[in-house]
Amino acid sequence: MTHSAGIQACIHTFFARQPVFDASKKVCGYELLYRHDPREKNAPLGADDVANLSVLSATLTSPNKQEEDREKIFIRIPPGSIMAGIPAALSPKTTVVELDAPPAQDQGLLAALSTLKKQGYALALNAASDRACVHGLTELADIVFLNVLGKEEDEIKAMVEPFAASRAILAAKHVEDHAMFERAKKLGFHYFQGSFFKRPVLSPAHRLSSNKATRLGIYRSLGNSRLNADELAAIIESDVSICYRLLTLINSLAYGLQYKVHSIKHSIMLLGWDHIKNWLWLVVLCDILPKGKTQELPRLSAIRARFLERAAAEHGYKAVPPDTLFLLGLFSLLEPMLDTPMAGLVQDLPLEEVVKSALCGKPNLPHQWLELARCFETGDWAKMDALIDSLGLDSVTVAKAYYDALIWASALYEQAALDG
Repeated sequence: MTHSAGIQACIHTFFARQPVFDASKKVCGYELLYRHDPREKNAPLGADDVANLSVLSATLTSPNKQEEDREKIFIRIPPGSIMAGIPAALSPKTTVVELDAPPAQDQGLLAALSTLKKQGYALALNAASDRACVHGLTELADIVFLNVLGKEEDEIKAMVEPFAASRAILAAKHVEDHAMFERAKKLGFHYFQGSFFKRPVLSPAHRLSSNKATRLGIYRSLGNSRLNADELAAIIESDVSICYRLLTLINSLAYGLQYKVHSIKHSIMLLGWDHIKNWLWLVVLCDILPKGKTQELPRLSAIRARFLERAAAEHGYKAVPPDTLFLLGLFSLLEPMLDTPMAGLVQDLPLEEVVKSALCGKPNLPHQWLELARCFETGDWAKMDALIDSLGLDSVTVAKAYYDALIWASALYEQAALDG
C-alpha cells in the first residue's frame, strides 16, 4: 500500500490515541486502539490494517524529531498476526508490539517474538496474571503492563512480585486518579496509562494567580465578534512572549515566505483571521498550564477543538455552530489544567450558557458532541456508534474529521513551538 493510499484508508478508520506517561508525566508514547472501518463492528487485523497503522503512527509522533527520538507507538497485535509476520509493515524504531499473554505456551509465538526482537522491535506484554512468567514471555518483554484498576496496595504488590527478577519495565494500566499514580510510582512502576492526568486536584481554597486570570481575560477579548485587525494586533502586542512566538511562526520555513515579517498586523493579514485566532487560543491555553502539568492536556484540548469544529462543519450542522464547538473542545480540560472547578472558570469565558453548562457536565446537545470526542480517547466504539446515530452524523465523515484534527494539532504545535 502506498503512503497516499494509506492516508485515504486512515481517514475511514476509527482509532483511539491513549498517552503513556513516565514518572514525570511526560508523554513517552501512545497506545493505538484501532477499528478498521467505522461501518464494520468486528474487523480482523490484516496486512492492510497494519499498513494503515503505520500511517497513523507517523501522524501521532513528532515529525521534527529523529525517528529514534520520537514518541513510541504501542500497537496491540493478535498472536496469529504476529506469527504471520504482519508487524513488518511498522517501523521498529517507533513501534512497540503489544500483545496479551496467551492462555497456553506457544512455541511458534515465542519464535516469532524472538525474530521481532532481533529486528529491533520492542515488546510490551499485557499480563493479567503471573501466567506470562510461566510461558516464558517475560524474558522477551521490554515492558509489562499490569492493570491496577480498583486494586489495593497489597494486591498490587502481589501482582508485581512475579516480575521482580525480570528486566522488563513495569507499566501501570488504568491509572484513574492521582492517588493511584503516586501509589504505583512508589511500588516500582515507571510507565503509567489512564485518565489520571485529566483529573483535577481540587482545593476549596485554590484561586487562580493574577497572571493566569489576566491570560484568561484575553479569551474574553477574542470572543468579541466586533474585534478588528487593529484590536487583535493590540492584544498580541501587549504580551511580549506571544508577540515573539507569532513573529517566529510567520517567519518560519513552514510558510515559505520570500521576506521577513516585522509587523503583527501584517502577520494577521498573511496568516488569516481564523488561523491567527485559533493559534492565539492555543498559545494562551499552553501558557496558563501550571508547572508540573503535562503538555498532553493543551494538546488534547486542541485535538478536541478541531475535531468538533470539522465534524460539525463537514455535516453542515446548524444546531450548534462549528466555531462554538471549537471553543467547547478547547476549554474542556481547563479544570484539570488549572485544578480549579469548571463552574468558576466558565464565568470568565466568552461562551453561551448552554456551552458553559455542557462544560460543567450537564447532559445537553453540546455535551453529546464532547462525549463523542471523548470516545476517540477511550476507544469506546459502542458509545461512539450510538452518539453518531443520535446526532445524525456519517461515521466515515466523523472518522476523517478526527484524523484531520490530529494532523492539524500536530502541525500547529510544531510550527508554533507550543510545547515550550
